[in-house]
Amino acid sequence: MGTCTGTMTSVLIVTERFWPEDFIINDLAAELAAGGVEVTVLTQQPSYPHGQLFQGYRNRPFTRETWQGVTVLRLGSVLGYRNSLMRKILSYLWFALYGAFTVLVRRLRFDSVLIYQVGPLTMAVPGILAGKVRRRPVAIWTQDLWPDSVYAYGFRKSRALNWILDVFVRRVYRAVDTILFSCRGFRPSLAAYSTKPLFYAPNWPLFPYLPGRQVRDPSAPPVFLFAGNLGKVQNLENVIRGFARAFGKVPAEARLRLVGDGSAAETLRQLAAQEGVPVEFPGRKSAVAMVEEYDRADFLILSLADQPVLRLTIPSKFQMYLRVGKPILCAAAGEVAVAVQTAGVGLLADPAAPADIARAFLALSASGSEERRRWSANAGTTLKGEFNRETIIESIRRVLEPQ
Repeated sequence: MGTCTGTMTSVLIVTERFWPEDFIINDLAAELAAGGVEVTVLTQQPSYPHGQLFQGYRNRPFTRETWQGVTVLRLGSVLGYRNSLMRKILSYLWFALYGAFTVLVRRLRFDSVLIYQVGPLTMAVPGILAGKVRRRPVAIWTQDLWPDSVYAYGFRKSRALNWILDVFVRRVYRAVDTILFSCRGFRPSLAAYSTKPLFYAPNWPLFPYLPGRQVRDPSAPPVFLFAGNLGKVQNLENVIRGFARAFGKVPAEARLRLVGDGSAAETLRQLAAQEGVPVEFPGRKSAVAMVEEYDRADFLILSLADQPVLRLTIPSKFQMYLRVGKPILCAAAGEVAVAVQTAGVGLLADPAAPADIARAFLALSASGSEERRRWSANAGTTLKGEFNRETIIESIRRVLEPQ
């Protein structure tokens, strides 16, 4: 990897999303800095998921700040992308081009580059250029599989678009030195684009949670909780339909809470009203407030639409759910369904069949305390093994060491 040899003392992290936006790269950057590594992050002014600037920030072309020992270089953002496809595409291109310009004109010092790719692969361009200019090794941590994700999020597939994306993806993965991937199912697709070394580096829970701090009344109606983005690919329409089939219009039998926000939130509210079921939409909540949500829940919902790329994906909420340690209703297919079944942490349902989701709702509601304790114990065992935070961070650190 590159021409630099020796111990890594500094790293440049390139990512569109960084603190105060909630992504796992925040934890990795802070941990590396705490371990004596000089960490510089090239990112944007924070605006995710609403497409609006966070309070306290201004959309300036370039700013510098320090967070937990990390130097954060922020570029101006294209806003208003939440409900505009054109602005979303412009945002992708803007970061790629302006980020590339920034690494060319600013004297950044680093031993290696890590590209945290969540969302568009175009964001890899500044990181690759930085590595080439400084002759330093470049690693990419792939969280979203391109070009599959492009089509999963609504772009219409055509021969021309497919050719353009295929050429671009191949060039990106051939330009980096090492590829880390967050889901095992990504490996075959990544290997088809590049012969560079591949390393499995899954996500871990974003914040600590101690189960069992609040004891629920066993006679109270069960609470089903979905936490995260209320988007198109989360398949929550079928979850609501399954909930309606399971419990009808009797609110005392169960509660369904969809905590979060996203592009499909209003559609989901309308569907719940049409189905006549009392689905609760408390909105997006902070990490501190989510602790109370997890305390109050009896069961956790993990749902994804049945699309090819999503079959390869294990969403990061799976690891967070393992931390919470409560039974999971998995209305998804592919890798995450295998993970839930292998770990023994809940029940599966066909994501395309509301009737089968209804069956899972009822089966979980009828489960006994001993079965729930077994699911919880299995979650803890799985978390300490494959998704152990310290082990994963150390493996990423070793990958970033210049050879």
